[in-house]
Amino acid sequence: MLQGTQRVPRPFAGLMVLGPAYLATVVILLGLAVLGAYFIVFRQWQEGLVVTGMNNRVSWGLEIVNFVYFVGLSAGGIIIAAMAHLLGMKEFRSIARFAELLAIACIILALFFILLSVGRPDRLYYLLLHPNITSPLVWDVMIIVAYLALAMAMGYFGTRHELVRCMEALPARRGLYRLLTLGYTDISEAALRRDARILKGLSFIAIPAAVALHSLTAWILGLIKAKALWHSTLLAPLFVTSALVSGLALLILALAVMRAFRTEIRQETIIRLGKLLLLLIPVLGYFLFAELLTVVYPGIPKETRLFMDLMVGKFVAIFWFNLLVGLVAPMVILLYVWAAPQRVPARIWAGRERLAFRAVPMAVTGLAIVALVYSLQLQRNVSLAVVPGAFELSLTGRAIVANAVAAFLLVILATRLPAVGSVGLASTLVVLGVLAERFNVVVVPFLFPFLPYPPAAYVPTFEEVLPILGIYALGVLGFLLVAKVFPLVGAEDEARRRG
Repeated sequence: MLQGTQRVPRPFAGLMVLGPAYLATVVILLGLAVLGAYFIVFRQWQEGLVVTGMNNRVSWGLEIVNFVYFVGLSAGGIIIAAMAHLLGMKEFRSIARFAELLAIACIILALFFILLSVGRPDRLYYLLLHPNITSPLVWDVMIIVAYLALAMAMGYFGTRHELVRCMEALPARRGLYRLLTLGYTDISEAALRRDARILKGLSFIAIPAAVALHSLTAWILGLIKAKALWHSTLLAPLFVTSALVSGLALLILALAVMRAFRTEIRQETIIRLGKLLLLLIPVLGYFLFAELLTVVYPGIPKETRLFMDLMVGKFVAIFWFNLLVGLVAPMVILLYVWAAPQRVPARIWAGRERLAFRAVPMAVTGLAIVALVYSLQLQRNVSLAVVPGAFELSLTGRAIVANAVAAFLLVILATRLPAVGSVGLASTLVVLGVLAERFNVVVVPFLFPFLPYPPAAYVPTFEEVLPILGIYALGVLGFLLVAKVFPLVGAEDEARRRG
């Protein structure tokens, strides 16, 4: 602990504490980021993208998957912050600042993934000198820059008053805080009301801007006829919905982790966000079903073959992970939390009644597994046989059943956790499930061209994965450092509500 912490007001005392665990985490993340940068500079930039799993047939890999993914993750923070400022939702006001910072971080990381995928970032200035205004790629760059500026403006006006209070509480950092406030240190009632009006105006713009950003990202794919599953009018609403779901899930997960490290975040806030997530998950499931039905029902050969490869072929594990572990299991877990003990008379939660209620999500998931195994018998290329002393499944069947069993066990685990832990677990599964969905949407169509090309394959290499992990580490490291500059959660608003 640094000297003088005792003289610092309580809400700001944590900014001066650098424990061994914190320092060790910073060193590990910094090492991973440096290692990733080494592979970017001395492997990818010097030898070319040939060291990755990409090739002439599969020109977009994990870099573009993560770009699309992180652009979507930014939606949750902006939408929640906008709801707090625009609609006056006091329960979200204390986390609005953190939500804004999370959105900014996700957009910046998305830009890093774009630089990584280019292979020659030194030629990026050609985009500025010779833009093709008819290209959706240029549209996307323009809206991303505008969206980042909007998020940073919301972050500035939402954080400025806290930075001024940090300046008063920590005189040694006065120069840093003055720089971050751009010299505007007035926190009178009139100045705060002016900031609130500006935030409300920015929030009014932020919601349609978020829809525009994720729609344009979808149109990069959806306006291309040459790839199966891409050319669809449903792709934009699917991307917008999955962005809201994954972004909200990431926000909940981050808040749950912060609460575990004793940050003052109310349990009711996290549970309320979890209920909002529960309402959005079925909408995402509906759009996924509508997209797949629209593609498969007409029986277009290439698209039908792609869908079958997702459902029972080479990508069966990723497809069913997204469906069962990333959608069904979180929805069952959040339904369980919705009917948590505090919403039911105490006598119902005594003895056998409580045990019976906890068995409900297990029974639902168990029935889903039975239905799934039965459906395997309908698949022509899946062998399901029961012989004396053995139960044999094809690789496809084993992958599906493994995901179903994993979903079942995760639901059981959630019933043993506190409410915040259950919501955090469900959010983690949603974040991972949407990442799997992004892989299926972006990469898999490259393997099914409409022209009679020979078969292609895509397997990410070590030189491709490590830089991506380095960018992930850089994002977490940035949050750890910012957490020691000013409180990420509005301590004053939180204390006012507690009082």
